[in-house]
Amino acid sequence: MKERKDLWKPEEDQLLEETVLEYTSNGDSKASAFKKASTELGRTVSACQYRWNTVITKRTDYGTQETSSNDAACQTHENPDSVPPENLAQVIRFLRNFAKTLPISEQMKENKRLHEEQMHLKLQNQQLIRRLKEKEAEFKHQLMQYEEMASILKEADQLLKHESNEEKRAVH
Repeated sequence: MKERKDLWKPEEDQLLEETVLEYTSNGDSKASAFKKASTELGRTVSACQYRWNTVITKRTDYGTQETSSNDAACQTHENPDSVPPENLAQVIRFLRNFAKTLPISEQMKENKRLHEEQMHLKLQNQQLIRRLKEKEAEFKHQLMQYEEMASILKEADQLLKHESNEEKRAVH
């Protein structure tokens, strides 16, 4: 028996709801949320929009409280002692916004450790570069001395050869 595609499963409703709530809480349009949900669900954008407007908003009362739920979520986030959220959508929105604004302490610790390690490595790198430049300068100085000694030895060798040639002539 072939399953009718126009029947919506609870998982599909949940995916549509989560996608729309995520997009709208990020400041994106519902149209972009419907487009994303349609590709994930294999349904048309119109079908997603219709399902949202006729079933999901009525079931969870998004249509009448959407702007007030945004305000309530923001107030709850800014002031934890304010009125608690009235429905699941407000709780979801609050938790998503809360998770985005408060970094996880473990990640903060790891980030701080990595930052300190990076600074240590940068300092170590600078020291190594300075030592390399010193060694290069020392090497160039020694190379210049060796070249000077080699030229002196060459001149001395030529003088010795020249003197030995003169002695041979003087003897003959």
